[in-house]
Amino acid sequence: MKRKLSFLFLSALTLPFFMVSCSDDKEEQEVKPATDLVVDNNSVTLLQGDEITVGITSGNGDYYVKPFDESVATAVINGNKVTIKATENSHLEENNRIETTVLVVDGRKKVARIQVQVAKLWDLTADVPEEGFDLFIGEKRMVKILTGNGDYEISIPEGADKYIEVGELSGQVFPVTAKFETGTGPVEITITDKKGKTTIIPVVVNIVDLVLKTNEATFSEPDAESQYITIEKGNGGYSFTYQVGDGEPTTDVTIVEATEKENLITLKPKARGDVKVIVTDQKGSVEEIAVKVNPYEIKLEDNATSLTVNGFDNSKEVAISRGNGDYQLAPLTDDNKKYLKSAEIDENGRLRVEGNWLGTTTLTITDAAGKELDLPVTVMPMAALLESDRCFKIDIKKFLETNQSLDNMQQLTFEMVFYPTYSRALQSFIGLEGVFLLRCESAGDTDLRFEIATKIHKDPNNLNGDRYNDPRFRSQQKMGNDRQGNGKWYHLTIVFDGTQSSTKEAYKMYINGVREELTPASNDYADVRPDPYLVLSSVSGDNALMIGRSGNNRYRLGYCGVAQARMWKTARTEEQIKADMCKYYSREEAQANPDLLGYWVPSNGVGDISVFPNYGSAGEGLDAVVYNNDESIKAVTFPDRYKKVECPHSY
Repeated sequence: MKRKLSFLFLSALTLPFFMVSCSDDKEEQEVKPATDLVVDNNSVTLLQGDEITVGITSGNGDYYVKPFDESVATAVINGNKVTIKATENSHLEENNRIETTVLVVDGRKKVARIQVQVAKLWDLTADVPEEGFDLFIGEKRMVKILTGNGDYEISIPEGADKYIEVGELSGQVFPVTAKFETGTGPVEITITDKKGKTTIIPVVVNIVDLVLKTNEATFSEPDAESQYITIEKGNGGYSFTYQVGDGEPTTDVTIVEATEKENLITLKPKARGDVKVIVTDQKGSVEEIAVKVNPYEIKLEDNATSLTVNGFDNSKEVAISRGNGDYQLAPLTDDNKKYLKSAEIDENGRLRVEGNWLGTTTLTITDAAGKELDLPVTVMPMAALLESDRCFKIDIKKFLETNQSLDNMQQLTFEMVFYPTYSRALQSFIGLEGVFLLRCESAGDTDLRFEIATKIHKDPNNLNGDRYNDPRFRSQQKMGNDRQGNGKWYHLTIVFDGTQSSTKEAYKMYINGVREELTPASNDYADVRPDPYLVLSSVSGDNALMIGRSGNNRYRLGYCGVAQARMWKTARTEEQIKADMCKYYSREEAQANPDLLGYWVPSNGVGDISVFPNYGSAGEGLDAVVYNNDESIKAVTFPDRYKKVECPHSY
């Protein structure tokens, strides 16, 4: 006696053809790549008046259907289900066949075609050989009914469910799964339709040798995605053991974990290393998979690929977020030590570096697996922000008491890399009041030009005689600043050369390396012979070389971020200025240059500083002491107030 498994088609009323409304997410969909439109049955057979449902397994939504010939079949859609109904046709004879195509289209214009064949009576056929087919234990095969008359019943002999499992019919397709070997005789699957047509499918379940699609797998790291290996032949009941090196196989999961479902082995990495996964089926057939899990690449938190320390007295920490433990830092090289005071990794895997000087160097981190990370570390220049409360005072009068040969300067150059943050008349940036000073003009509080303020005697040979009234030479360019929304970085150079015969050549200004056309504030001294030298000790105001102030006046301060400033006892040329406009000399380079008397780099990056040292060849006698900006100034400390520096360029 046979046990019958019945699978009936769903019946439904024919719905009129319609188009599904557009998705609210259409705009978002247009951005993503379109998915192919796939249905679970591309070819169906029907009797007149019968219907069948085909499922959409992949697509982009907004589906609609279009039958080519509704005299043969109609179609409607509901969600992702297409219902096709064969049209009644009284003229169709028993042996006649007619067919059409139903198009399924989605919102991204992807198309799937369903071939529809209609007959008055079909022979019952399936897509299997006449002699049936063989399976190995655990194998699943999809059987498709090619032609038939609907209302299909599928049956197997009593007790045959020990050997095979017949799944649910979907449309005209059903699965057959092997469970146990059948021996010499096959199991017969019988299919019957509503017209009494019958077909028999013999199925044999064999014992086979275990065969895998591949016998190796490599993972990039222990957190890599799982990999899958297909069992091409086998006998079910799979178990896994693991062998490391020449050790004994064990069931302990250490390097990789293997599982199986529906003849698909999943390998999930757990830790770095090499392991042999031994696969055994219930009949004792064995295969091996060589698995390699590579160690982690060393990574820092937030996937940082470099490290920046803001200032050479500052430090920075970063955690090693991924790696293989036992992290070591390669010994610091001479190049490392130029830019870093120290670098170390603590027991928690945190790297800490402390800046020493401005520039970039590379550290090398290694771990227990021999992985290396070359990490660029940059000690970033920082500009000290001078506001209404701070300036730098350099006691040049005291310096000249022991360096009298430098009092009368036949040539003098001041350079300054700075960022004006505010616009106000007579802001002073660097220089000596009443001698040689870089400031902005006095005409209002906006659209101000840079200018050189100096001292010129009417008789250059009599430096105690009459002087021209407040000689000034103005730039054509106006000063950008944050107050006006056009702030920018500047490299400003002012040059005095007493060897020249006219003020036009004696006084020069370079903005970002380009010589500026200067306009004298008065024609009285426009082209007179300049003084042969500047007397530095005749400085007035605060009686000092000042950065960010002049004139013993808190209203003459300079609102700006100071990146660096230089004082040369030579008249720098345009080529020299351009060559190292954005360069930061090392302390050793600056100290060894006899022409570079003053070199100030307030890039410490930390607060509570009372003195910014002079790194130039004149030494500590020209140190920049931090002062407040009252009428009567006094020494204070500088707060933690900095701005990152950019290299100026021509605008």
